[in-house]
Amino acid sequence: MSSHRKRSHEGKAPAESKKPKGKEHAVSYYGLYNQGATCYLNSVLHVLFMTPELHKRLHSQSSIMDQELGKVFKKMKVGKCGTENITESLGIKIVHQQRDAAECLELILQKVSPNASEVFKGELTYTTECSEEHHIINEETNPFWTLPLSLKNTHDATYNVERGFERTFQTKSYSGDSMVYCKECEKKTEATSGCDMDTFPQILVLLLKRFEFDFNTMSYFKSGCSVDVPYTLQKKDKKYSLYGMVNHYGSLRGGHYTATLLSNEDKTWYEFNDDTVNKVEEQPSAQTTRSSSAYLLVYREQRGRTHDVKKRQNKEGYGNNGKKQEGYEEHEEVSTFHEDIVKEEVLQHQKPCRSIVEIEKDENPPKHRKLPEWVPFLGGVSLVLAIGCLVIKNVRKR
Repeated sequence: MSSHRKRSHEGKAPAESKKPKGKEHAVSYYGLYNQGATCYLNSVLHVLFMTPELHKRLHSQSSIMDQELGKVFKKMKVGKCGTENITESLGIKIVHQQRDAAECLELILQKVSPNASEVFKGELTYTTECSEEHHIINEETNPFWTLPLSLKNTHDATYNVERGFERTFQTKSYSGDSMVYCKECEKKTEATSGCDMDTFPQILVLLLKRFEFDFNTMSYFKSGCSVDVPYTLQKKDKKYSLYGMVNHYGSLRGGHYTATLLSNEDKTWYEFNDDTVNKVEEQPSAQTTRSSSAYLLVYREQRGRTHDVKKRQNKEGYGNNGKKQEGYEEHEEVSTFHEDIVKEEVLQHQKPCRSIVEIEKDENPPKHRKLPEWVPFLGGVSLVLAIGCLVIKNVRKR
């Protein structure tokens, strides 16, 4: 997915319109210069630039990344600019090497202050329960910044994002040879397991897993299947609206990232292609859009009128009964967004992906892993697991 020459792929707008052509940039927005093959970084920065919820939480004294993001966002309001200081802060030394946009987003969220990354943070609770006495066999809560959705084994020509999102929270059953040991029952029992979202992020990012590892061929591949992307998603009483997509065009051997984003100012969709920004020619009118290039889907939590009224009453010193609280003193508003404190927990159910810095240090990779440097890093762990599965399989046969 590397490209030393600049590519001119124009992103598809939600509603699968024609690729925009025309003026170099829109009136209100400016792009970022490509250092060589840093379109993956530019697309992520464009998303963050169009996320004002993050801007309010950036503090120059908290971290270097907060400071650098603030500088870039300020420059983007008046003209095109470079990203050299951002790549330096991320430890990216080879700018002509393409990387994965999802990995880049998570690396940035690791570098910014906790208060800033909290905008994207949610928590999932995984629970396994025995079916006989309903004992809790296992329960763990894990934080997340991006929610991955697998495009495999859907049995549909077109992947439906809304159904895939719902499948994440479906209950699974274990019986027969798959029964689970229950300590309370002191035996193996039938059981069910499920996942629930305990903490809802203000900005929900869905990762469409287009880059997968094939255990049969022992190699990576990219899924080019079409996906139906809904403009709204709902989980319990939380409703989210789509405002951004990071697109990937091309294959594993060569590709290009762009970002399609909805402006808060004029409610118009724009296509961000490195230093070129165009208004999307055909603005969406349907409830869903179909795309074969969408990779990251970015949703914003909708806040209804009831929530806004309560928030304003609390801010002005009114109680739930609508009456002014005694002893209330007005203070200067610091932030208009809630700051729920999320408990930091180490992911226990999966190994972390290798960071960009770690991969750069791997100058002599194993000979059996003949993979180009530009292969997305999300599959790094899959390769190790695949080799382990084959070894265990051979041992069992003996």
